[in-house]
Order: sequence, then structure tokens, then C-alpha cells
Amino acid sequence: MLNNAAEYARWRQKINQHPTTALVAAGQTMVDRAVIELLAADQFYGEVLTRLPRKSARLKAAFALTWQSNQLILQFSASHLAQTFPRFDSLQAGLKHVALHIVWQHPLRYRQQLTTQRQLVTLATDLAVNQYVDGLPAGMTSLSTAQALVKTPLPLKADSSVYLKLLQPAPSPAKSASQPGPSATGQAPQKSVGHQPAPQLIDDPSGWQASSGQLTNPNLAANRLQQLTHDAWTHTQEAGRGLVAGQVVAHLKVRQAPAALNWRRLLVRGLGQIPSGKKPSRARFNRRQPARMELPGQISELRLNVQVYVDNSGSISDQTLQYLLSQVASLTRAMAVTITVKPFDAIVQPGQTYQASLPQQVRFVRQGGGGTVYQSIFDDLAQHHVTNRSTLALILTDGRGERTVATAGFTNVIWLLAHATDHLSVQPVIGQVVTLQGGTSLNG
Repeated sequence: MLNNAAEYARWRQKINQHPTTALVAAGQTMVDRAVIELLAADQFYGEVLTRLPRKSARLKAAFALTWQSNQLILQFSASHLAQTFPRFDSLQAGLKHVALHIVWQHPLRYRQQLTTQRQLVTLATDLAVNQYVDGLPAGMTSLSTAQALVKTPLPLKADSSVYLKLLQPAPSPAKSASQPGPSATGQAPQKSVGHQPAPQLIDDPSGWQASSGQLTNPNLAANRLQQLTHDAWTHTQEAGRGLVAGQVVAHLKVRQAPAALNWRRLLVRGLGQIPSGKKPSRARFNRRQPARMELPGQISELRLNVQVYVDNSGSISDQTLQYLLSQVASLTRAMAVTITVKPFDAIVQPGQTYQASLPQQVRFVRQGGGGTVYQSIFDDLAQHHVTNRSTLALILTDGRGERTVATAGFTNVIWLLAHATDHLSVQPVIGQVVTLQGGTSLNG
């Protein structure tokens, strides 16, 4: 029986001493064997990698994901493989690292930001990925190494966008001409990422930029990535699925879950005309100078201020909660809007509010589990002094709560019931009631 670990050790020793053409070519065999073993040990990630074209290339790191005709290919450098991965199992870990970049769609999400914030993007995405990978070589990006760069506590297993925001260097404190010195807050500025020794790279993200024009249709590229991960998950056996981290599974299910309703039409109806100033438009004449056709006019710009309250009470099963949260994720895909998500049961859970503008930022975890008190939502709205003209409240629930609530005048509410058989306990209805599974809608 072939001992891949021993074969890899011998190959690595030879190529590090004298990298002949034959040894460089054998790098393909080492990568192929690692993917095959990953299929047996961690099937889903192996399935992802088998669906990627692989080829040898001159790189600055062991691996690189690059765009070619709007689809990803996996490039590798034999010499960097031997230098980066001391053992065959660490090579498998490196491949799992690459597969997770694909699952989280990092090459697509950060293709533009990489041009201006390459080091920060690399650090944030590697930090998000590496927390799910065991057996990586020493010196790779970790939560502890990244935490040393900033004073703000970095959360465990957060999305890369969260880390990218938290790792941004603080602006230089304004100094008085007569009194140069520390900032008025007395706190030292955050350490610059550029002044820290760079962690060792597993893959070079330069190819994500698609500067060569190989990514010409982002929508097509996104569909191909979704199809790739969908097919990989479909072909993964139940035993293999059990090895995949819960947050990765939740993300995959979100990608597959269709939107239960037309979010765009629903939000437009609920938001009405919430103005946020004016913006230029060539669809209107310039009223001050109507004879000058080249001058744009102005139209009202609408602001989407959406508060989403998700029922985490004991009457909501884990499956229903996952479904409700998947619909929140579908909302972020349907509209370019940043929503504020607030879990609630008897209270709006303190410290658990967060914002999401991407599906990956929705947190598929339960917060709470007590009884349902809808009054807590309206108390929270009143506490933040929101009005019907500034905010739309979406309440995702099973409808089982108290019969009456004091709204303090706030009525711009849409109740989203989880099942067709659910009924809202609050009577008379405040706002609108929409059934997610079944699609029926009632105006209150």
C-alpha cells in the first residue's frame, strides 16, 4: 500500500536540495494525492477541490486561486509546497484552507478591495479561514497573532468582513501645533499592520484582482462558485457532512435556500417615501436652468433603515430559526441595504445586535430561548427614538405572543410569520402580516 506521507517526505527532501524538472513535475502528483486523501478524511473539502482545475505555475506562495474565463483555477508552486508544508498532513490542511476561501467566496468578494488594501484583506480572510483548519504549519495567521495588531477584541470565528473592519489602523491623532503629543483620549493608536512581521502565506491572493481581464462577468462567476459548492455538498455523504463546521454548513444552506418572498417589493411598500436628501438624475430637467439639457436635475434619494427582529424564543425550533435567518440572508442578497439584526424572546437580547449587508454576516446561532414578548420590540424602538418616517421594523416570528402591545405610535411594521399555519396573536394587527412559507399576505 502506498504511503503518501513517506513519499511526500522523500520528495520534499530531494526538491529542497536539488529542484530538478522531474521533481517539480512530481509536485502535481503530491497535490493530487493530498486531494484524494482529503476526500477520504474530510470529504466536503475534497469535493470542492476536485471541481477546480489545477496546474503548476510560478508563484510567490504554495497556492494561488486565480480567475480564468470567469471561473477559478487552483495554481501551485512545487518548490513553495516543499518549503511551506513540512509534512503531508500539513499539505492537506493547506488545501482545506484554500477550499474555505472558495466556500466563503473570498476571491469574488474582495477582488476590488484587494487593490488598495491587499495586506489587510489577506490578513482578514486568512484569519477567518484558519480558525476552521487544524494541522497548519507554524507561523500562519491566527487569532492570537492578529489580536496583537489591535486593541479591539477580535471575536472568535467571525466573518472576514468583521475582521477587515476591526483590523483597520486607527487614524493618526490630530496634534496641536503648540502641544504635540498623544491623542486627547489618552489611548495609544492601534499598531499599524504594515509595521508587523507578515505571517507566512499559504496562498497568494493577487489573482483575485482579475487585473488581466479574466473576470469579466462577476454574476456568472458567482453562479459558478455557488454551483461548485452546491455540487460538492450534494456529493458529500452524511458521515462527511458531520465533519463540516456548523457555521460552514449554515452558510451552504443559506446559499441553497431560495427567498420565500419578493423582498424588494415588500420593502418598497413598507418603506414608502423615506427621504434622505437629493441626488442628481438625468431623467429630470434642471429646474433652475431648463434650457440647458446637459445639466442633470434632482430626484429624492430614499434611505433604507431596516430593523430586523428575529424570534429566538423557546417556541421556535432550531430548524425554524435557521429558516428565518436564511431569509434574513436572502434579504441582503436581494437589496443593497445594511440591516440591523436584533434577536429577541422575552427581551431584545442585550449585546447581540449586529449589522449585516452580506449573507455571510448573518449569525446562525440562537440567542435566548425564553418566552415571547412583542412589547420588548416596541420598547426597543421607542428607546432608540425611531419614527415611522425613518425606520421599517421587520419581525420574524411564529406569531405566538401577547394579544395587545403599546406601540408608542410606531406602526411601520411587517410581521413575517414562519409557516402558513401561523397566526399573529396581536390584535388588531399593527402594520402588515406576511407568511413566509405559503406567501399569503394580509394588510393590517
